[in-house]
Amino acid sequence: MATALPVTKLASLFVKTLAKPLSKRIKHEFSRYAATQRVLIGIGQASHQVSSRMTIWSAGYKVREIKPLEDENAMKTGAEFIGEFFILLVSGTTVVLEYNRSKAKDLEKEEKRIKASKAERDALQAALHKLDLRVKELERQLAEEKKAQSSSDMVMKKWGLW
Repeated sequence: MATALPVTKLASLFVKTLAKPLSKRIKHEFSRYAATQRVLIGIGQASHQVSSRMTIWSAGYKVREIKPLEDENAMKTGAEFIGEFFILLVSGTTVVLEYNRSKAKDLEKEEKRIKASKAERDALQAALHKLDLRVKELERQLAEEKKAQSSSDMVMKKWGLW
């Protein structure tokens, strides 16, 4: 049996590929307006603070003071952060969707396996019931034959034929 073309995987790769230019477009659009520029500057300054603190701490020093970035650099850093976050969001979403789809397939397989197992169990139960009825019938016939044998033995003893 030939394997099916993994359309969903190709679609997720296509979406991830489109996310990169779309990320650049988002960065460009965010940089155009004053309100979003303030947001980008705030994000850029926060990103700078966090990355600088982590760098200083990882070097084994204590943080005394971190000078803020110039607004232009902070805006670029914020735009980069937004762009990378968008790509991460798209990639994470596709991974979660693929995982959920895989889980759904696994659940479907498990349900089919349980259904087949139940059908087999029911068939075995029916066969066992038939055998049980057959054994009861044979026991009844054996009891009748024993009864008939014992009554014929009594007749034979009564008449002294035995």
